[in-house]
Amino acid sequence: MLESIKCSTGGAYYLRGQWVQADADAPAALAAQAEALLNQSGGFALLDADAEEPMKNAIRAAGSEGDSVGGILETAILGLPAGVGEPYFDSVESEIAHMAFSVPAVKGIEFGTGFGFADQKGSEANDPFRMKGSNVVTATNHNAGLNGGISNGMPVVFRTVVKPTPSIYKQQDTVDYIAKQNAELSIQGRHDPCIVPRAAIVQTCAAALAVGDLLTAKYGMAWMEHPTSYRKEEL
Repeated sequence: MLESIKCSTGGAYYLRGQWVQADADAPAALAAQAEALLNQSGGFALLDADAEEPMKNAIRAAGSEGDSVGGILETAILGLPAGVGEPYFDSVESEIAHMAFSVPAVKGIEFGTGFGFADQKGSEANDPFRMKGSNVVTATNHNAGLNGGISNGMPVVFRTVVKPTPSIYKQQDTVDYIAKQNAELSIQGRHDPCIVPRAAIVQTCAAALAVGDLLTAKYGMAWMEHPTSYRKEEL
């Protein structure tokens, strides 16, 4: 991945209300948040360190009951050039979603304000374009740096929901297919009560692969062979 393009993932484990979302409207602040997550040496990938212990307690509580919990992962992609992606099959959202749903247990995805758009009017949801020096930027980033499936140069921010680990120790109803009758199931062995922490780096890598695919579709090998000049018109 190019040095100028970075992917970073943070998350919430079970207690959604106790986490801090990335500041998608302020690229510089978002870059600082992403850098802080990338430099973390241990623990959960969280922007609010105070939320870690309550989340761990919730996970431990579910595990002690033989149960499991899920959570939310938020990934930010910074430095993606404007003009990447296509408006139909190979939109930026399509490519990222394709990879995201290849990660086991991911059951939903939203970009930018996502499902929050349902509570907004068009005047609130639109991201006004403005000039910042010689660059075109948006005053807000509700649409996650994307317009019509194509990147506009602002940060691409998306969130996924990871379902609770299905392999739990609690007794569950199932079916004995051979006997063609109802049965009960109790999973044995070692199973995490929450797989979200493990999935964070997987989602980061999935996003990086999607970005690589998008860049290759637009620039061919140039973005890898000429990382400092691949955006020039002649390439």
